[in-house]
Amino acid sequence: MVAAIAVLAALVGVGTAQPVLEETRKQASRSDVHAFFIIDTSRSMLAAGEPGGATRFDRARDAAIRLRDGLDTVPVGLASLTDRVLPLHFPTANRVTFESTLRLALGVDRPPSSVAGDVRATKFESLAAVGNRNFFRGVERRLAVVFSDSETTPFDPSVLSDAFAEGNVSLIVVRFGRPGERVYGADGAPEPYAPDPGSAAANELVARATGGEAFHEDELDAVLGAARRAVGEGEIVMLSEQSDLEPLGPYVFLAALLPLAFLLYRRNLA
Repeated sequence: MVAAIAVLAALVGVGTAQPVLEETRKQASRSDVHAFFIIDTSRSMLAAGEPGGATRFDRARDAAIRLRDGLDTVPVGLASLTDRVLPLHFPTANRVTFESTLRLALGVDRPPSSVAGDVRATKFESLAAVGNRNFFRGVERRLAVVFSDSETTPFDPSVLSDAFAEGNVSLIVVRFGRPGERVYGADGAPEPYAPDPGSAAANELVARATGGEAFHEDELDAVLGAARRAVGEGEIVMLSEQSDLEPLGPYVFLAALLPLAFLLYRRNLA
């Protein structure tokens, strides 16, 4: 009885202290290159082959994760694209940060374009900010990968050419879109939207203007190959990263039920 009481008191004391299990792991990371993945969040990215089908945005998000995994040692940042480019997080080797931001913080019309209700709100000219603003710092190699349906407003290619040359940024553009896709409302009815037949040409134009490469969503293996060529090889450093903390208090309190049950059992026998 005395031993059971002592064990019970000890376990309750440990549980009250709220112990946690903290796991530290090593993360390999390139020190000479950064990448930014820029995902179109305009409403036309909701287009799909059928109501409830995978949208362009869904496919772009899956492609971004696949490409991120193929460049596992490259720090990658994430940004949204409409009529402006907004960074959501800057390049990091932490895959959990990348995927959680991609899944939870990024969405179509989140953030919305400055023109409410504009289905085709993408402006490729706004990509100039990636080249001449502070998206990249302190690295020699810089890669931007754009995931978009390329349904853009007219743009001046020279603006992008100058900006990407100034920032020494390599560009890859991946176009998402298939024949017959429509934007469907919550009730499954198609909205007044039709795919832009000039999207493929716009995709090629922005790539030529920046000295980059253009692909379709069905060419992801080629996209990964182009990205690997762009980042090349470089020094890899080891970074210490902490995983999520695991609270142990609930398990300790569950363990305390055993001596408590024993004490109650002995009391009932008395």
